Amino acid sequence: MTDTRIGLTRQAARNVIAKYGIKGPPVGVDRIAASEGLEVRLMNSWSSSVSGLLLREEKLIGLNAQHNRRRRRFSLAHELGHWFMRHDFPWHDEEVTIDNPPAMEEGGKPPEEGEADEFAGELLAPRAFLKDVMKRTKDAAELADLFDISEEALWVRILRHKLL
Repeated sequence: MTDTRIGLTRQAARNVIAKYGIKGPPVGVDRIAASEGLEVRLMNSWSSSVSGLLLREEKLIGLNAQHNRRRRRFSLAHELGHWFMRHDFPWHDEEVTIDNPPAMEEGGKPPEEGEADEFAGELLAPRAFLKDVMKRTKDAAELADLFDISEEALWVRILRHKLL
């Protein structure tokens, strides 16, 4: 993803935070989805390789029920990234439904997936919130709990924003 798209993607997440008047962590991604009129459905039948799926026309997001809650929060934020960035995917001749998600592609990810990941990270742990909270603590476990994200996702945000 180019620096231009990273900036655009982060700004899109910040716009959502402003739109919903979010003042600090943790960000209520379930509330954002509901406010956008999106139904979120937990799927028990998916393979562990599928984390989430947005069906734009049905206004439906599926999340893998086998994944832990923090992973599902990130997956929901990722799918909201597709929603707000208006990503459309050509599913070709495949019949994609909530019960039949697309297979994971071999090789590299499309650029939209990287954008949705960046959007999710910025939505769940915005740079401004991180900077503010890190004035009080730098303990990774405490920060992850405060933002309600995994420590791995927290470290990605800290390193991407060069906050150490």
